[in-house]
Amino acid sequence: MSAVPSTAADDGDVVGLLSESAADFCARALPRARLRGLRGARPAFDRSAWREMAELGWSGILLDEGRGGLGLGLPAALAVARALGRVAAPEPFVECAVAAASVLGAAEAPALTAAVLTGERVIVAALGNFGDDPFALVAAHPDPHGVRLFGRIAPLPVAPDADVWLVPARLDGEAAWCVVEAGNTGIEATPRELADGTRDADVEFVDVAASVLCTGLAAQTALADARGRSEAASAAYLVGLAETLFEMTREYVGTRRQFGQAIGSFQAVQHRLVDVYLGLRLAAATLDEGVEAIEQGPVEAAARAASRLRYRACTTALHAAREAVQLHGAIGYTDECDVGLLLNRALVVCARYGQAGQHAARLARIGFGEGGADGAAETPAVDPELVPPDGDWNALDNGRFRAVVRAWHEAHYPVALRHPRRRLRWHECRDWYQTLHRRGWAAPGWPRAHGGMGLAPDKLLIFIEERERLGVARTPDQGIIMIGPLLMAHGSAAQQAHYLPKALSGEHIWCQGYSEPNAGSDLASLRTSAVLDGDDFVVNGQKIWTTLAQDANQMFCLVRTDAEAKPQAGISFVLIDLASPGITIRPIRNLAGDEEFCEVFFDDVRVPVSNLVGQLNDGWTIAKALLGFERFFVGSPKTCRFALGRLAALAAARGLAEDPVYRDRYIRDALDVADLEALYKAFADQIRRGETLGADVSLLKIFASETYARLSETILEIAGEAGAQVEAVDFGAGEPIDVLSPYYNARPTPIYGGSNEIQRNILAKAVLGLPSR
Repeated sequence: MSAVPSTAADDGDVVGLLSESAADFCARALPRARLRGLRGARPAFDRSAWREMAELGWSGILLDEGRGGLGLGLPAALAVARALGRVAAPEPFVECAVAAASVLGAAEAPALTAAVLTGERVIVAALGNFGDDPFALVAAHPDPHGVRLFGRIAPLPVAPDADVWLVPARLDGEAAWCVVEAGNTGIEATPRELADGTRDADVEFVDVAASVLCTGLAAQTALADARGRSEAASAAYLVGLAETLFEMTREYVGTRRQFGQAIGSFQAVQHRLVDVYLGLRLAAATLDEGVEAIEQGPVEAAARAASRLRYRACTTALHAAREAVQLHGAIGYTDECDVGLLLNRALVVCARYGQAGQHAARLARIGFGEGGADGAAETPAVDPELVPPDGDWNALDNGRFRAVVRAWHEAHYPVALRHPRRRLRWHECRDWYQTLHRRGWAAPGWPRAHGGMGLAPDKLLIFIEERERLGVARTPDQGIIMIGPLLMAHGSAAQQAHYLPKALSGEHIWCQGYSEPNAGSDLASLRTSAVLDGDDFVVNGQKIWTTLAQDANQMFCLVRTDAEAKPQAGISFVLIDLASPGITIRPIRNLAGDEEFCEVFFDDVRVPVSNLVGQLNDGWTIAKALLGFERFFVGSPKTCRFALGRLAALAAARGLAEDPVYRDRYIRDALDVADLEALYKAFADQIRRGETLGADVSLLKIFASETYARLSETILEIAGEAGAQVEAVDFGAGEPIDVLSPYYNARPTPIYGGSNEIQRNILAKAVLGLPSR
């Protein structure tokens, strides 16, 4: 079974049911064993299998019911394409059922449509090379029987094995789609042999008879639809293909033995596979998010979404193929190993609809990443004090919600606190927090029943984007993002009633007591003890790396309550009032010279038994849940979005915004941040459904922290000679820019919450099921 989440079937979930049936058909009717026999064959795919797919309705999946199709839309087409990708099927689903069907959908061509639906004829569309205007490549001259074509298209996908070609041309100065029988006189087709054994062709048209399908705006719209849908469907195909490469490699490293052990037990191998899995999860999340923009958005938004899908899918598929060869060792480079079949297919599909770099270049031309997907857009004028009916912020459309969040923060957030170079202390941001609390915005992710905003994931990301755009500082928020959600899930009714309102109001400021001098990532080795004495625990020991403990008055803390039990079995979770006698707090100065962390010492500190959360000696269960919330929070895209904004501002100030080298780098970073946001939304949805976060939430933490670190290093590089300046740098264009603090702030993020190396270990075992040593 795949470790990668896929579309699941719920009652009435047509796409989910189709995904399941497609996977079943592909596993049964399209085994990988057939692929070697098809290489170099004419045609290089199985026409009988293609007709079976047509009988299932797949060839008409995008054609509406009035034309005899299923009319299920792009999500369904992507589900089928992903299933076909898992078996590296060479049948022309994308070329015929997506590209050609999208063109046919713009015209009245019942005979051609019927031929597509039955699968009896293979019809393909020439979409032109990536970035070209295909209408400029062929001229169409009217004649009494239709038109005559003159020009050249190179390449035309699947042309040697297709029956009919849909060819874009220029007719009387207008765009036109023309229909050409593949055997017509005047065609000079030069086949191109491709890596997987299939063929395209370079086609010269010399006075070739054709008929006109559609012209003008209809033809241009058909091209845009066909390109966007084909790019999306081919991206889904590549994701499916990468999933199979991942599964093949995971299975192989679990059985291949060297040095007396399965090679999948070696940490270096595990970490490489975890990174492939991370890429798959990002690609899957991006697919889910991009479909709506392609189907319903304006042309530029659709192109932007399609390029984003293709960039991530191509990157992921080629990464999975590269690692599959490497981790299979020498056998992975032989023809007898199936890895090569999928690798070669990936090369073909990546090349056919635009490589990752080409899509990054297109995004650089049309714009991507500035201020988030919509953050740079102007917002309508609104009353910043607006309160929606019944207090339900999710009832507002996203544009209006963004406008309210932006207007209110611009009206109320202190200018002096914008873009601080370090974490603010409580005395510096207390007044701002109280303003936020009075507005009811202190806990955007909490349920409304507990005083939060109850924001859906899309609204939560807008809230984050707008705060980052303005440079809103992070307040001491452990009570909001960690202990609050944990008490909602695991606390008693009395604990919820006592602690949640005070965390929300700011009366209680919380810190976390987890790490100890010899128990950081190996948290189960903690030694701080809590001995039961009447109605109290007596706590002795030390915590370290406790963020802003000097400002806190409460701590949630892990303590050892059974010294004889196994390490994880003798731990309890308690809430400690830091005003209790016997507590000493000592700040620690960090690399930037700030006192953000602390050591906390406990000497015979008495903690009421009523402050125990959950059961005695069951604190590890609570701790894992809380670590899930912490990793979810650390995986928030807000720091990456902030760093991306700083990078864009810095490049503009230094006159580099249009430099092609910088622009390419920026677009790739912006794509990483956007795809991080998509993955974050997927986990946020899980929380909203009341589901417990699993070990896979560590993917968020890994990708967010490493993306932030990379962005911070790019900022220093772009800053040049100013890259070591402590104070904000005045480049003479706009506001001074702090270039150094993102670098300092990014250093601990791959460490806290469990180092990224340990997170990869956890993922390898708990999610990927790799063997232990």
